[in-house]
Amino acid sequence: MALPHLEALLKEKKLPGLDGFRMVAVMAVVFAHSGVGTLFFSARHGVAGFFVLSGFLITWLLLKEHEKTGTISFRNFYMRRSLRIFPAYYAFLLVSISWDLFRGNDDIKDAIVPGLFYFMNYHNALEGHSSSSIGHVWSLAIEEQFYLIWPMLFVFLMRCGREYAVAFLIIASLVVLAWRSYSYTYLDYGPSYVYNAFDTRFDNLALGCLLAFLAQKPRWLTVFDGISSRFWMPFIPLGLLFLSKQYGSSDYAYGPAFTIDALLLAILLLQLIRLSSGRFWGWLNHPVSIYLGVISYPIYLWHVWGLQAGDKLNFLPEWLQLLAGVIISGMLASASYHFLEKRFLRLKHRYVVKGPRISNSSMAENPQSMDGMKARERWS
Repeated sequence: MALPHLEALLKEKKLPGLDGFRMVAVMAVVFAHSGVGTLFFSARHGVAGFFVLSGFLITWLLLKEHEKTGTISFRNFYMRRSLRIFPAYYAFLLVSISWDLFRGNDDIKDAIVPGLFYFMNYHNALEGHSSSSIGHVWSLAIEEQFYLIWPMLFVFLMRCGREYAVAFLIIASLVVLAWRSYSYTYLDYGPSYVYNAFDTRFDNLALGCLLAFLAQKPRWLTVFDGISSRFWMPFIPLGLLFLSKQYGSSDYAYGPAFTIDALLLAILLLQLIRLSSGRFWGWLNHPVSIYLGVISYPIYLWHVWGLQAGDKLNFLPEWLQLLAGVIISGMLASASYHFLEKRFLRLKHRYVVKGPRISNSSMAENPQSMDGMKARERWS
């Protein structure tokens, strides 16, 4: 059976393969934190995969809204993000902070304020990775900072034209790469800073945003179709990710590697969107993969608790402790999703943009909109 073209898949309401990609990314983190390495993915790659996916998906949605209405509703965007993120996050913080205070873990005291206000990434960057049960939410802080900044920047760039947006994302990625390499190698900021700080990780998100822009350009879609036309093609970026993880100095690992890995993950993401419609990669769209992808967010939140619970089952062999930890993580995540998150997710439809596509007459009345249309025509 012939694979559908990416152009057709990217017009679907729900992109195929994304939940499977989320599942792979979150399980890479879970297994890495359990002490079990993976062949291609590490925790670094799993987190970077989430960053790339977030940049791509948020920008893809913003582009669809902008095409439909000619602008972005900040209120609707932030309400949808709040309903998706805050209930599970603050429920997790409440339980984790209470437990750490109860068991006398003093590290939690310094982490409470950064955790509550999404600055855990800079807390870890400046103070070292917290040993509290909320230390791993640093990556969620980076994503929240991205959600706060990117829609406003997106609107500004779209007023200038898509070419400017693409140029900005490329330049921003290169600037972040240079700044991260310089701060690690010459300023001696250390691995904690370059790994956790938003200003040293924005390139991961920017490359995902760039991918969404390029995926609307016909000649790039032709390229993307070409590199996702055979089932074996994803093994090329996977193999390069493996080499990037295994080889190179620390200057490479905490410098160019973050950008190179994000670029490879962006290519892999597009390949899997298309190839998940085929037989070999079809497991990415299996109901189990989709479900684990749907609950990947609470899995990430609760997996430290699950793994620690598995470790306490000392009467079991190590592999069964690990299996128990993964199962407990899944159970906690499922409880979070079904008993808490879904109640709020049902409200998201109230903040879905339903505005009509801009008409030619309205564009004639609005020269700025006409300029925007001309820019889109040049882009396509």
